[in-house]
Amino acid sequence: MIFRIFAAPMKNARQHIKFSALLLAGLFLCIGKIQAQTNNTNYEIEARMHYGYLYFQNDQYHSALGRYSEHAPSFEFSLHRNTYGQHRWEVIHNYPSIGLTFYHSQFGNHEHMDELGQVFALYPFINFPIIPDENHKLGFKLGVGLSYLTNKFDPKENYHNYAIGSHVNAAINLSFEYRQRITDRLRWVTSFGLTHFSNGSTMTPNMGINIFSGATGFSWYLKEPKKLIDKRLLPKLYLFEFDGKQHFVTDIQYTLGYKDLSQQYGTHNFYYIHDLASNFMFQLNERDRLGVGIELVKDNSGKALNPDWDKEYYFMKVGFLVSYEMMLDRVSFMFNFGRRIDDFHFVNKNLQDPTALFLRFYEKLAVRYYFYDNMYATLAFTTYDIKADFLSFGIGYHFNHNYYLPHHEKNHHRSPIFPR
Repeated sequence: MIFRIFAAPMKNARQHIKFSALLLAGLFLCIGKIQAQTNNTNYEIEARMHYGYLYFQNDQYHSALGRYSEHAPSFEFSLHRNTYGQHRWEVIHNYPSIGLTFYHSQFGNHEHMDELGQVFALYPFINFPIIPDENHKLGFKLGVGLSYLTNKFDPKENYHNYAIGSHVNAAINLSFEYRQRITDRLRWVTSFGLTHFSNGSTMTPNMGINIFSGATGFSWYLKEPKKLIDKRLLPKLYLFEFDGKQHFVTDIQYTLGYKDLSQQYGTHNFYYIHDLASNFMFQLNERDRLGVGIELVKDNSGKALNPDWDKEYYFMKVGFLVSYEMMLDRVSFMFNFGRRIDDFHFVNKNLQDPTALFLRFYEKLAVRYYFYDNMYATLAFTTYDIKADFLSFGIGYHFNHNYYLPHHEKNHHRSPIFPR
């Protein structure tokens, strides 16, 4: 059944097949050059076949998008660079692999699936081992990049497609995978996860495309894999005695996003979104921070949805977050989950009834790059459930704070290497 689906002809898609073939040819040319330069690095190539289901959130557009809730085959090719302990962060994270994935899907073969078209995606990824065994490895893959969808919403010619409002979109992959050693250079790989395509509501409508899929395939090391450098006995921060100091961080950041609503509400419907956020976080270890945050968002796109509102603060939204940050040298991933007061206009009219406050759960995924001391640039993607709200870019700064533990707790932190 699966092979018959993959063998089905693609209507009006010859140019897209050629485009895919050119990308793959370029990928393998790069692999050929890399193979000659693998003296100090482990590289492997990988191919997987996916089979999954397109999922769309049940909301006001479900009657239109439900026609796309079908099984969808796809495939991917990846190039991995496996770490082996050359840098400290590699050891701390159990020797992850980083790389680049090319992904393609035609979203099924029914006639109405032509409204979605096909997707071509290219995204860098990092794979964190959960069980870092040499013969069988369980890991978590996180990939963020760009995709191109051949069809998008058009108010005249493709008005059923409320899923995607632009050709160029973000591609996000979250998956758990299992790798089984067959030979020294060959691995069998299987995975299950979510692939999401969205433009972050920069161009609406944008309900997003979500594919839950299982995959299987094989990977091949271009050269004999290097052995891991044993750096698990890391040098202690306090060689003689812990001095009682702990530290936490606070950060503050500003990001700017925008929404283009012109396709839905007419021309010149272009609105900025201002997002000011702060997090208070404790350093759990060398790689993890955990804390809470608060966020103030001014979403001017509400002016198109509520033209009768005459106060600027009606478009303010306040959010309260649980925050987790995972450090990778100068790069970090920030995960936020919380609740947001959706708009002050609704609250303002119902202050006499606190139970009427309109609270919504929301999530935010952000990538940070610390380019100078404690300053960082960030790219943040905010969603409600798994439906995109907005995409924003910005800058931030974080402050380190030291404090002393109570005297009786110092004994628990003395160095085991040089005990007093």
